[in-house]
Amino acid sequence: MIDLSGIMGIPFLKKSRFTGSDGFLRFVLEKRSDEEHGDRLAAICWHGLLSSTATPDSEKTTEFFSFDKEGLKRAQEWLNSQQE
Repeated sequence: MIDLSGIMGIPFLKKSRFTGSDGFLRFVLEKRSDEEHGDRLAAICWHGLLSSTATPDSEKTTEFFSFDKEGLKRAQEWLNSQQE
């Protein structure tokens, strides 16, 4: 089970991306910005042993959340649901 509390938060994600894994689930959390949506939290996940750069985009799933504490909580819940 992925538990991000105490590990990192929105201030960290403003400057850097966060990578992690749980079993065979690999994931990346990062800030994405554009004119249409503003700042959003992107949660990208895939299954396997390969890193993000070695895994084809077609094998990854991306979901977007609000770029705030609530969005981070929802991203964590979504990532945990991807293991089932």
